[in-house]
Amino acid sequence: MTNIKYISPLKLILLTPIFILLTHHLAFFIHEYAHAITAWILGYKDSPFDINYGGMNLSNLLLLSGVDQKVDNSLIYSSGHPGFVALIAFAGPGIILFLFFITSWLMRNKKISTHPYQLYFLFFFNLWCLGATYAYVPVRTFSASGVMIDIVDIEQSLNISPWLIYFFIGYLVLFMMWQFFTKSIIAIYVNIGISSIIARASLMIICVLIVFGYCGFVGFYNHGKISHFISVTSIFAIPAIVIALWPTQKWIQKRIEMERAR
Repeated sequence: MTNIKYISPLKLILLTPIFILLTHHLAFFIHEYAHAITAWILGYKDSPFDINYGGMNLSNLLLLSGVDQKVDNSLIYSSGHPGFVALIAFAGPGIILFLFFITSWLMRNKKISTHPYQLYFLFFFNLWCLGATYAYVPVRTFSASGVMIDIVDIEQSLNISPWLIYFFIGYLVLFMMWQFFTKSIIAIYVNIGISSIIARASLMIICVLIVFGYCGFVGFYNHGKISHFISVTSIFAIPAIVIALWPTQKWIQKRIEMERAR
């Protein structure tokens, strides 16, 4: 590969937390606006931008803990359109799922791979798309009835078993994990010039903690015993996942050589 421009270690250290925060907020608002726009199109909102933005407290500014779609499902049910509840609920995770595969494809594009800053930003956006999907399936797929989250709204409005979602979407999430941790992160090592073991391990651990720690933790928040168990399992799995993905593993080294040869 020719004419590669790498990001310096100092810039990587500075950009990583900034890109993590920015891409988290971008993915989050795309998700919420997808709900709102769908509800607006269906006639259940006066404005596609009418969502709860939360307050100015630090928790909301950093984690968007007070932001939600502000859709009145009871009104939709009372109008006799439970399918609309499912459609609105699916719009958020659906667009994030779609964007995961779009950004995965973009990161493999040779034109993008020669622009390290764009590539690094896409990488973290792709990471949040993966984490957000994982937070629904499997972590909160079996959330207790009455919990106000998208996956439960889909199950209840369509009157389907959570096992159906767990089975079909679960395999898709496994594929997404494989795509990210065996291809996307390797491409980042090579195409933005992360060469040291410490730097590669640091980036990998950050990604694992975001997906299996931060996003995997959501099952603890009053989602029922099964979701709680899945979150516990996700947290306890982190050390084993880190070991499996450690940059000195032979299969990682082989993947790096394959990426360099592209």
